[in-house]
Amino acid sequence: MQRKNLRLKHGVAIARSEQAALLAQPLADMALVKLECFAYLQEAREYLADHHPRVILLDYELCGAAGVFALAELMAEVDAPVILIVRDVSEWEQEQFQTLGVHAVLQSPFRISQLAAMVDAALKRRRRIGSSDRLPPVPV
Repeated sequence: MQRKNLRLKHGVAIARSEQAALLAQPLADMALVKLECFAYLQEAREYLADHHPRVILLDYELCGAAGVFALAELMAEVDAPVILIVRDVSEWEQEQFQTLGVHAVLQSPFRISQLAAMVDAALKRRRRIGSSDRLPPVPV
């Protein structure tokens, strides 16, 4: 029997260690995404300065008290679709997510199949547009 070699797409998960461990292998199996996992936002930002993942999964609670502002800083530094995992967020925060160009928001608890579908859609969207459409158009 011949073994099929698959190239896993590169992603970053910024979540608590337990949550990241539960996400990594199922996503690799379902959406063909290899995740680098970080438990702290600052560690992930340092990693992202040198690496360019295809998708970012972020547990919004790790943004801490800075919340939307920390998310905005992260998104300004990277050019990858961001999928947020949230618990309870206000309507104002949801509006800010949309304004910032967050690709998708996933309410916890969720099924891995839902997340895999969102990751797959983010990867397809990124391929279609070539780069992030969060960036403002440049006048010519």
